[in-house]
Amino acid sequence: MMMYPKEYKLLLQELINEQNLQIVFQPIFDVIGQEPMGYEALTRGPVSHPLQFPNVLFEVAHAFGLLSELELLCRRLAFKRFAELELAGKLFINVSPHTIEQKSHPHGETIKLLQQFGIKPEKLVIEVTERFEATDPSLLKDSLQHYRNMGLQIAIDDLGTGHSGLKQWAELRPDIVKIDRYFISDCHNNIVKRELLRTIFEMGKATGVSIIAEGIEQHDEYILLKNLGMQYAQGFLLAKPNVSPQTTFPSQLIQCVVGKTEVAGFDTEQFEIGNLVKPVMPVKADRKCIEVYKTFKSDDNQLCVAVVDEYNQPIGLVYRDQLAELFSSDFGRALYERKDIDMVMNPVMFSVEIGSPIDEISKYITDNDAFDKRPEFIVVNKGKYVGLANVRSLLKKMTEEKIKHAQHANPLTMLPGNVVIQQRINHLLSYNIPFSMAYFDLDYFKPFNDIYGYAAGDNVIKLVADILSEICREHFVGHVGGDDFVVIFQSGDCKEHCLNVLECFNQRISHYFQPEHLIQRGYMAKDREGNERRFPLLDLSCGVISPDVELMDTHHEVSLLASEAKKQSKQVSSGIVYLQTTEVRTA
Repeated sequence: MMMYPKEYKLLLQELINEQNLQIVFQPIFDVIGQEPMGYEALTRGPVSHPLQFPNVLFEVAHAFGLLSELELLCRRLAFKRFAELELAGKLFINVSPHTIEQKSHPHGETIKLLQQFGIKPEKLVIEVTERFEATDPSLLKDSLQHYRNMGLQIAIDDLGTGHSGLKQWAELRPDIVKIDRYFISDCHNNIVKRELLRTIFEMGKATGVSIIAEGIEQHDEYILLKNLGMQYAQGFLLAKPNVSPQTTFPSQLIQCVVGKTEVAGFDTEQFEIGNLVKPVMPVKADRKCIEVYKTFKSDDNQLCVAVVDEYNQPIGLVYRDQLAELFSSDFGRALYERKDIDMVMNPVMFSVEIGSPIDEISKYITDNDAFDKRPEFIVVNKGKYVGLANVRSLLKKMTEEKIKHAQHANPLTMLPGNVVIQQRINHLLSYNIPFSMAYFDLDYFKPFNDIYGYAAGDNVIKLVADILSEICREHFVGHVGGDDFVVIFQSGDCKEHCLNVLECFNQRISHYFQPEHLIQRGYMAKDREGNERRFPLLDLSCGVISPDVELMDTHHEVSLLASEAKKQSKQVSSGIVYLQTTEVRTA
């Protein structure tokens, strides 16, 4: 733990005495019912105060033995504000194991406060963070049982970051478990995190524990978690902490039922998985096995069928050969024919959003041996079942698109050209998928060409292509033409990637100049009017835009924004990325 000066103790004591703390609430949403299931109370110090931020505030309290006093004040203020706002759902408050274990910590205060502010005990959830290890696990367990006996619920916060991990889950038997942000962050790009999350959700179902995924910030994270079985969600994507919190489910995440063959915003000309969907009618989870068996018997070409829940969300797959094997004997038929189909289905291991590019899906499929035996997979639209696709059709389409890609690629760099760039932008806009686009452009390229020749100019263009392909290899890199390039980011730190590109270019471009030009930091050449004048060395500029996908319809509108960003990027100093109205300087 960090050492803090003694003055911080006086500052904290002053805040406690004056009750000069602010309570904000962050909603926790039921993503199936699309309504708040509760609100987490969070504490902030005064703005610009040394103890403004909660991590410092509570660490200082722990360091100087004031944790019990601080938490009791936070609890009082949270109850008071929660009652004033008349918020529906549960109230989550954070409690440190160290506070619970302190003999000096007053008991019975929680019930008194609940009564004082008219809050029913069953509405309160005690969150025990895993970030601080309990020194006396038996005392912690007894104290939590005391809370439970009063009608309160118990939650484990930050699962996976603490000292005891799943041990606390097994021993404390919580009602709710919150998954730490680490496992949520970028989970759609990490197969290990994906499988761990799947296991946690399954454990929650098996043990009757509600699982909350907290710290969701990206739409792709939300979609994956939803497909894995998430019911409760918390994070900046849904709502930020606020004094007067958001009480309605975010409109951008509201899901609608998709018909068998109709998909809103479906553009058949785009290179996406939606082109390969077969609208095979799913079955409900309570459909009897014998009825599904008869469906297979009536259609020899149907090899599998998806099982969906009451919200039309896929929960499993049933294969023709497996069901036929169960019915191959009189005993098996008698045993299973009246069972619900969800008793014999295979759980969903992989599903794909209908707007997903095929090249991204293929990366996962080619690394997964399971598809060698079962090539079918489920396609969804915002988590709702659309149909089935199979690996064979995917690979066939991949081959066709590689040929098409080669036809539209820039001949010098072999990067996707204008046609493919426009398709990618239109695809993102049609599905309202947030993205940022970086526009890279060489400055003073004409005088460099005039002095060093077009072959040298082509080598510099190849250099830029190589740097972008290396640093931004996880993102879409396109060559607009000439000395203009774009990179489309759907995740990750756009600023950091762009700064790394500029830094790498500045390091490597020096090898393309003659020594005297490096010393002079420029050269004489003719401008576009034919006048001789001095030009600086060749440089690379970058402008970044983040279009509002809700307001734009085509790549033409994005191009206008990009042109303005390109213009503005040439006005700033070398090594600076122009981010619409924000400038970020390289080290």
